[in-house]
Amino acid sequence: MSNYSPKVSVMIVTYNQEDLIGETIDSVILQDYPNLEIVVADDASTDGTQAVIKSYQEKYPLQIKPVLNPVNLGITGNCNAALGACTGELVAMMGGDDLILPGKIAAQVKLFEDPEVVLSYHPVEIFLHQTGEILFTSNTTEKERINDVYDLITKGGIPGASSVMVRRSACPAHGFDPSFPVVSDWIFDLEVAMKGKVVELPGVYGKYRKHGRGASDRTFELLDESLRTLDVIRKHYPDDRKLEEACQRGGYRYVLGEVYRQVIKRNPEKVRQLRPYLLSYCSGFKRLLTGAAIGLLSNPLVMSMTVGLLQRLRTTLKRVA
Repeated sequence: MSNYSPKVSVMIVTYNQEDLIGETIDSVILQDYPNLEIVVADDASTDGTQAVIKSYQEKYPLQIKPVLNPVNLGITGNCNAALGACTGELVAMMGGDDLILPGKIAAQVKLFEDPEVVLSYHPVEIFLHQTGEILFTSNTTEKERINDVYDLITKGGIPGASSVMVRRSACPAHGFDPSFPVVSDWIFDLEVAMKGKVVELPGVYGKYRKHGRGASDRTFELLDESLRTLDVIRKHYPDDRKLEEACQRGGYRYVLGEVYRQVIKRNPEKVRQLRPYLLSYCSGFKRLLTGAAIGLLSNPLVMSMTVGLLQRLRTTLKRVA
């Protein structure tokens, strides 16, 4: 029987989640892994979130480590405040509205017995906050599986913050890159994954709450920041040809996904705005075909006729990209 039992820091970042943070903390406290600290970083909430965190610290003083920012630092700044307070060999990531399921920490830690493993993830259930309805489960097909940093790029990251655990020694010295105000988690995962192995923990061990206006609901607004991630990672590793190819393929796929979302929303103007982004990630015949397709989809009549077909072909389109 293995004696491997490293300290794990569960890093929870929160802002104005008074009604949710208690359930999130409870899901960690109920884990069966003993060597655990829970770092809860609040970004100067204006509701009662900090009071809830303090009440948990009073009840569990040996486990709960509050980080109560006096001023609002933003998502990336709050993540760095949380990460800086973590002392564990391994760090599990969570948002203040995420949930982890029983056995998650113990099962995921086992994967890190291999010293080359630097990042692990697992499938999560994405559910609707208002009703509790499970919308879908991530990473259920081979096409979604992420085996290395190149998959992380081409497939657009790992769904659900509660999925990720990293080896702290593999984290970049700057933590979450401050030049990315919102989507710094993606480049953080990429920088960690460049240091070693990425492995999946089979089974659903987390739940991701979808309730609107999170980063995943503002994809068009965050497109520049997301694509800039690819530029930065390419500059960091200019001699990695495989990484360059992954960035080209990933960028095309990411923008194509945004085109799909804007077509479904019947927004021809935004589809037109996406044309130069998409063309910058392709060449030759693919570029000609892409330009022609965007031109057609920008036509409101064609868009209206295409919506139903695109919804039916969504999975196929994503896999072809």
